[in-house]
Amino acid sequence: MRNPFLTGGCLFFAAAIALTAADANKSDDKPSTHKIKPAPFRVELKLDGVFEPVRSHPVKLAPKVWSELTVLEAAAHGQVVKKGDVLLRLDPEKFDQKVRDTEIGFELARLDLELAKGDLQFAEKTAPLDLASVERAYRNVQQDLERYLKVQQPFDIKSAQVSLKSAGDYLAYAEEELKQLKKMYKADDLTEETEEIILKRAQDSVDRARHSMAGSKISNDITVQFSIPRAEELKKEEGVRQQEVLVKSKAALARDLQKKRLGLDRQQLQFDKTKEALDELKADRAVLVIKAAAGGVVYHGSFNNGQWSGAGAASARLVKDGKLLAGDTVMTIVEPRPMWVRATVGEKEVRHLRAQAVGVAIPTADAALRLPVTLQVVPAVPTGADKFEVRLNVEPGEGADFLLPGMTCVVRVLAYENKLALAVPSSAVFDEGAKSVVYLKTSKGHQAVAVTLGRSSGGKTEILSGVKAGDEIHLEKPTE
Repeated sequence: MRNPFLTGGCLFFAAAIALTAADANKSDDKPSTHKIKPAPFRVELKLDGVFEPVRSHPVKLAPKVWSELTVLEAAAHGQVVKKGDVLLRLDPEKFDQKVRDTEIGFELARLDLELAKGDLQFAEKTAPLDLASVERAYRNVQQDLERYLKVQQPFDIKSAQVSLKSAGDYLAYAEEELKQLKKMYKADDLTEETEEIILKRAQDSVDRARHSMAGSKISNDITVQFSIPRAEELKKEEGVRQQEVLVKSKAALARDLQKKRLGLDRQQLQFDKTKEALDELKADRAVLVIKAAAGGVVYHGSFNNGQWSGAGAASARLVKDGKLLAGDTVMTIVEPRPMWVRATVGEKEVRHLRAQAVGVAIPTADAALRLPVTLQVVPAVPTGADKFEVRLNVEPGEGADFLLPGMTCVVRVLAYENKLALAVPSSAVFDEGAKSVVYLKTSKGHQAVAVTLGRSSGGKTEILSGVKAGDEIHLEKPTE
């Protein structure tokens, strides 16, 4: 497409010069009417722009965990680099120490995990044995109680009875023997002294038997009334207690196993976290030496919306022993060519823009230079109050080698052109309710005529319908 801004005999500028000359020669009297005739009508926008690189490579410090970012050396602002050149080198001393500490923590976590696994395996193998031991003790108590009630208790009762009967028999035997001795001694010829000795011994046996009988009766009463009931009660209590021990042991063993399993899960989680931290830390080693992803020019800071951001602060930190922050874009590798222009346009002007509109960019550094530009996309939404951003392709060409991204320019864009437009002074168009009208001059005076308006620029408004070439309109609203 031919760019009219680059045409030496541009009709627009010629017409502008002609109008200026005409204005200088006209009288001070203002005409009251305007005769409509076809003439070129253009809408030209003047925008402030900035040159930006089409391809740039931000250098962003994005470590996963490491934050001690101390500069050893950094590429200078404006330095030309090739792909693979070192842009930034950070101090590795504290990083290496942190890696060693984390590796030790990882090894400790691994050992703790192995111990937890072994502890759980041991508990899982011994828990059934422990439970079997408690069940066996409970079973033994039940068996002991059953045997006691069926065998031992009846035997103890019978033994007490037999013992009491034996004592009674022994007393009866001793008394009978004493009785017979007394009867016998009355009929024999033994001396009285011998009789007394034998009777004395027999009487002693009777007394001992009576005492033994009394003791046996007491012992029998104790055994039957206290010892045997108490033994039965104790054995029954032991059975109940052992049953509770069994229930408790089952629950305790289950809880202990669950606790050990949860403990193992926690150790596994700790191990995984430590391993992840170590892996992330080792991955951050790549941040310590950053190389150029492409060839170009080093710019400190970042390029945001046509403006360099943080360049001064970045340069102040990109010195030896300077401290950098994770997440910062500390520099950008800019490929000087190709470039494009970012510009802003207001709400009133944006409606005039169309894709592929052409114009020129006039660098601030060289106002005599005209660089062809082409509008790429008409912005759909604003980026701020009364602010739309547009992007224009630019062709620097010869004589523009000095231009670098970040330099500014003025952009003139031909937004609209009609070479045979019926344009009238905008002040001659009036609003009448919902209609726009002009006052047509007639033989009888004037007539209000509704018109369809086109675009407005430079104090003129394009009329699309309602009037024709040759019509004469009033420049001011006629009075009745």
